[in-house]
Amino acid sequence: MPYDAAVMAAVCREINEMRGARCEKVYGLSGEEISIILRGHGDSRRLYINAGASSPRMCFSSEDADNPATPPNFVMMLRKHIAGAVFEGADMMGSERAARLTFDTRDEMGFPCKRYLIVEIMNKYSNMILCRDGDKIVGASRTVDFTTSRLRQVLPGMTYETPPKQNKVDILDVDRDALFRAAADAGDTPADKFLIRGFAGLSPLLCREIAYRAGGSADAATCDCDGGRLWDAFSRVRETISTGEACEMSLVCDEAGRPFEFGAVDIVEYGDAYPKKTFMSPSAMVEEFFRERGRADRVSQRGHDIVKLVAAARRRIERKIEKLSEELEHAAEGEKYKRAGDIINSNLHLLRRGMTEAELVDYYDPECKTVRVTLDGRLSPSDNAQANYKKYAKCKTSAVVTSQQMELARAELDYIETVEDALSRASGDAELDELRAELSAAGYAKTLRSSAKGRVKSQPPQPDKYVTSGGYTVLCGKNNMQNDRLTMKTAAGGDWWFHVKGAPGSHAVMITPVGEEPSEVDFTEAAMIAAVNSSQRDGVSVAVDYTQVKNVKKPSGSKPGYVIYKTNWTAFVTPDRDRVAAMKVKK
Repeated sequence: MPYDAAVMAAVCREINEMRGARCEKVYGLSGEEISIILRGHGDSRRLYINAGASSPRMCFSSEDADNPATPPNFVMMLRKHIAGAVFEGADMMGSERAARLTFDTRDEMGFPCKRYLIVEIMNKYSNMILCRDGDKIVGASRTVDFTTSRLRQVLPGMTYETPPKQNKVDILDVDRDALFRAAADAGDTPADKFLIRGFAGLSPLLCREIAYRAGGSADAATCDCDGGRLWDAFSRVRETISTGEACEMSLVCDEAGRPFEFGAVDIVEYGDAYPKKTFMSPSAMVEEFFRERGRADRVSQRGHDIVKLVAAARRRIERKIEKLSEELEHAAEGEKYKRAGDIINSNLHLLRRGMTEAELVDYYDPECKTVRVTLDGRLSPSDNAQANYKKYAKCKTSAVVTSQQMELARAELDYIETVEDALSRASGDAELDELRAELSAAGYAKTLRSSAKGRVKSQPPQPDKYVTSGGYTVLCGKNNMQNDRLTMKTAAGGDWWFHVKGAPGSHAVMITPVGEEPSEVDFTEAAMIAAVNSSQRDGVSVAVDYTQVKNVKKPSGSKPGYVIYKTNWTAFVTPDRDRVAAMKVKK
């Protein structure tokens, strides 16, 4: 993973800026995900640690987290031992992706003591371990016994041991001569493979970067690498891990603007093929990379019931639409039956009971062509004509009813897509609970598990708040229930309403005092906010409709979030997530 030893060293260096700060609070949504509030030096910062298997990391975070009323046991243990303690600093443990956070506190008897929180960022083996003096383990977010691992156990009362070595040389112990000897022995082995197999502390990204700078290619053979450039690139990474000084931190994004690589060095192997962002803060870089992934993980874990319900509803509706389409195709054959009845009536003198088919003249055809007509031998010719007319009437009625059902099914599918869009942008348990309540009220489930139990009760989640360049407040709903409250209750008639055209998205309202007219820049920024908070957030030149709130109406009995409007204008904007994020007001 991109979170390597160099990134860990840079993060530890940044965290140490809060040395001497007091540990004010400890929050935790689960035993693997905690936030420690450090207050000191005239500032308060949230240290976020995730020891889960999918997105483990440690960094300062600017995002608020829910506070369960009944935290996990490991969080309660941390509160007991380090709440109110003084943070003395974070130290890297060699070149491993592990750090020791030291806290100066007092024990149960009031005597001064130290507590150590060891954070290991190692993918599925990530862990948080609380130790007392002598490295005696007090507790861990994930205990490891003999049935899980024979190499190292992590259990209360045992002495902490560093993660087992991987038969690699610590990068901090390598000098120029040792590197050259190892490179000579590697021969034509790809340089990135040679580096990752031989030295601890290097991620695949760092190995490719070193190989690229030394040999002009991310997979250059070791023997093709220039010795001087190889050592320069290697020693620069080594220095970053040793000191934590990273001045060239960068994050690489794909064509859609989604980050897929980051590092504590300037990433040059991709050239100009992908856009790149540079950062002064390693925490800001890590947070941006994991923001969308972390949100998706939380939704997947805590909103699994909603994801499953919405996916099932979509499949059901799509099957219904497919079946209705087939019925409409069948109903379209009604004219054929009417034509057959007319032809039979015009040729009654040529027909008799018992005939099963006949070649008849179609007098309704300008060329009076002869056509073959199928008959029921049990009926008289006139009854055969009436039977065809009945089929025509049935098809006509079916077409009307099926069209109505199709319209309702498509409207329901549009609603489900709005729920999927809101779910894709949900970030906390409170928003997920609102979606559960909405789906229950809409009749999609009698009961849905609520995560409200065990969490401090508070007012319903509020719309996101933004401030444009001109100082106008823009409120943006995060789901259909918030959209309804915002547009139909909160907003005034003279405020401006924005919504992406013809696609699921949030309602955005720009609060406008009576008699004021926002500038074009303010309108553009408000439209951009609506575009970013929609299913079209990755699009280019996205159409956004806008009008005054007084022109927006909600039909009686319509689904949550559904409105109609008139007298609107349309703006075309390209969503800029960074610009919109800069306008967002922190809670």
